[in-house]
Amino acid sequence: MKTLYLHNSHNSDTDYSDDEESKSRELNISQKLIEIISSTLHTIIKDNKKQKKSQKEFDKIFCHSLESEISLFDYLFRIHKYSFINDSTLIISLIYIDRICKNRGFKLTKNNIHRILFSSILTSIKFNEDKIYPNSFYAKIAGISVKELNKLESAFLKLIDFKLFISDEIYDIYSGYLYSFDKI
Repeated sequence: MKTLYLHNSHNSDTDYSDDEESKSRELNISQKLIEIISSTLHTIIKDNKKQKKSQKEFDKIFCHSLESEISLFDYLFRIHKYSFINDSTLIISLIYIDRICKNRGFKLTKNNIHRILFSSILTSIKFNEDKIYPNSFYAKIAGISVKELNKLESAFLKLIDFKLFISDEIYDIYSGYLYSFDKI
């Protein structure tokens, strides 16, 4: 998909190579994107708290009896750091989550967000990334067993009706929305 690069005029007096500077800018962009996505998801969870809870079959699969001890930002940052994914993969995962919320009436809660988020990211990794690792690698990042990860991945694919394609137009709408915050 698309990669966002910020090109500033390069000052020849700096000690940094273009490659180091580019990596630093990309990390800052990724951190800001992670902040925006985690904030957006927190807002959705807060709004869902006011609504009547749904007890659909898929809700039970992704729901955990306890809230996760790791913050949503830290979890997203961990996933991004250790899975070596592009920012576009995060954006695609957000589109997938939005689809299941709209099309299936799925409600994000504090007890299901980490599992649904990782399932969505794993699905988008496998759809969007060139280099894919075994599920045992991703299970370690998620902090769950491979068996549980496989179950979540399968349930997520069924929840999204295996519809993984995202048009450029839809991607541009979401990325434009996310990148408009604080001029990433």
